[in-house]
Amino acid sequence: MVDIIGFVVRFLHIAFGIAWIGAVMYGVGVLRRALARMDAPDRKATMRALIPVVTRYVPGAGAMTILFGAILYLYLGQLDPRQLLDLWGLVLLTALALTLAAFGLGMVLGIGSAKRIFRHLQEQTCTHGPEVGALQKRFNLAQFIVLGLGIAIIALMVVATEGHIRG
Repeated sequence: MVDIIGFVVRFLHIAFGIAWIGAVMYGVGVLRRALARMDAPDRKATMRALIPVVTRYVPGAGAMTILFGAILYLYLGQLDPRQLLDLWGLVLLTALALTLAAFGLGMVLGIGSAKRIFRHLQEQTCTHGPEVGALQKRFNLAQFIVLGLGIAIIALMVVATEGHIRG
C-alpha cells in the first residue's frame, strides 16, 4: 500500500526546500548580476518591487521546509530514539541543525538587512549611501552563507537517502 502521509510530507518538504534554496540561488546567480547592470533609478525601482516579496517569500518557504522536514524526520523515524539517533538519524539531525543555522542567519543578516535597505529606498533622497552599501554587503554575505549551507544540507539529504546508512 502507498504511504500517503509519508509521500505528502516528503513532497511538501522537498517542494518548499526547492522554493527556499532555489530563491536564494536565483538571487545569488541571477538577480545580483542583473541589478549590477542596471542604472541607479531602474535598480532602485526593481529593488523596491522585489524586497517586499523576498522578505515574505523566502522566510515562509524556509519555515515550511523546516516544519515539514521535522515532521518527516519524526514520521520516518517512527518516534523511535534508536532510529532517530542511529547514523541515519544523526545525518538528518545534522542537516536540521544546519538548516536552523541557515534560517537564523538568513533572517538576521539577510532579511533584516533587506528590510533596512527597503526603508532607505522609500526616502525621496537617500543620504545614507555608506550605510546602504554596508547593508547590501551584509545582505550579499547572508545569501552566500545560506546558499553554502543549503548545498551542504542537500548533500546530507542525498547521503540520508542512501540505503546503506540505514540498517
